[in-house]
Amino acid sequence: MATLIAILFVIFYLCYLGFVLNAISQGKFWYVLVYLISFLPIYTVFISFTYAFLEIVPLTQFIKYSKELVFIYALVVWLIGRKASLINWSFCLTTLDKVFIAFLTMCFVFMVLPIGDATFVNKANYFKNLILLGIAYFLGRQIPLSPQEWHSTFKLVLQVTVAAFFLVILEKVTATHFHSQIGFVKYGSDILDIEPEGIFGLRYTFQAQGGQPRYGSFFANPLEFAASMLISFSIVIVHLVSSKSRANKINYLILLGVVIVCVLLAYSRATFVSFFIMLVFMAFLLRVYKLIIAFGIIAALMGLYIFFIAPDDLRYFVQDTILFQNASSVAHVLEWLEAWESMLANPMGIGLATSGNAGGVDSDFQVGGENQYLIFGVQLGFLGLILYLAMLFYSIRNGWVTFRRSSSLFEKRVAFIASSVKFGLLLPLFTSNVEIYLFVALFSWWLVGSSETIYQNYSNVTKERLSNSYRLLETQV
Repeated sequence: MATLIAILFVIFYLCYLGFVLNAISQGKFWYVLVYLISFLPIYTVFISFTYAFLEIVPLTQFIKYSKELVFIYALVVWLIGRKASLINWSFCLTTLDKVFIAFLTMCFVFMVLPIGDATFVNKANYFKNLILLGIAYFLGRQIPLSPQEWHSTFKLVLQVTVAAFFLVILEKVTATHFHSQIGFVKYGSDILDIEPEGIFGLRYTFQAQGGQPRYGSFFANPLEFAASMLISFSIVIVHLVSSKSRANKINYLILLGVVIVCVLLAYSRATFVSFFIMLVFMAFLLRVYKLIIAFGIIAALMGLYIFFIAPDDLRYFVQDTILFQNASSVAHVLEWLEAWESMLANPMGIGLATSGNAGGVDSDFQVGGENQYLIFGVQLGFLGLILYLAMLFYSIRNGWVTFRRSSSLFEKRVAFIASSVKFGLLLPLFTSNVEIYLFVALFSWWLVGSSETIYQNYSNVTKERLSNSYRLLETQV
């Protein structure tokens, strides 16, 4: 029965993939975004299930790399469509564009030059993951979406969130990890060469301090599941604030509860804290300063509860986390120290595919790996780290400015979500390799690209107005 279901899933996916590619060939690039949202969250569990019950390696490899096919095909079709006008194409690069290009160029140089112990194949595989980020950002910059398409996009994200919620509730009620039922371990062992770990026979990310289970719904792991909720959280908040209908506000309040439950069951401390940090950021962005006082009071009450009323195990858990004394926190610190020592010893970097746990990284050469900033710092040196930090800074800053300047509701929403998500991810980036979370990374960079285009349009309008003002002054003088 499971084999038949796997066959049906594969047939459905191949038909869906063909539909998306056909839509792209007709210039309907929005379907790239639809594919990203609808498939990438289930990417790992889908491959695991189909491989476990079919065991067809070529088919598994095709599905594995089909995401690259979609994004690269979209880029090629876009370039072909602009072929006639590319010669006269005037595309003014923003500072973020230049920083992003510099970062990817540096990665390319590190790939082709004999730097580091990783093989060229491993470095090429790692660079492939990074270039996808660039393609997502570029498509976001160049593909304008209508308000209806943006509405459908955000609605689809929330539908995926609700589906993930029901599955994670089922996991919690049955005390069973979904990943343990769909061949996740077999795929990891046979294809990825990753052996099962932890008390649940999956990986360490599926268990918390004290052996408590962490659930990942249909995402690759609980950390990616929790990080994806930052996107849903931003979408819910901006719609909650901007919706005028009382019924809609109630619906979004319910969705807010759904998002919070998902994060709690994923048991991600970094993401949970990020929620509060994002709320403060959003309060400043929306200029609703009373919310900051409310958040402060809530945080104070939670602190009083934890340290004076809560059970001892919860109090000790929070204390150990803050003081970096539990096993998970100590592991993070050790990884950070190892990476920092490598950066000090090799300030120019030790080469691609030598840190983190992305595809192409050989465990024999791995240095550090539980901090996205230090992962790039180890591989690309301090310059690479600075470029990555600049990418994040301009993503947040330009989104903030765009939200303030724009008068369009959907432009404001795009800028708000892009800026808020990148700000909210700053803390999870300290404790995980977030840029390998396919849905989170690609969707957030697409949003940043779209927000950057809006930012550039308003910047050009401002410059034109200033130029006209100067001309008027000159004529008057």
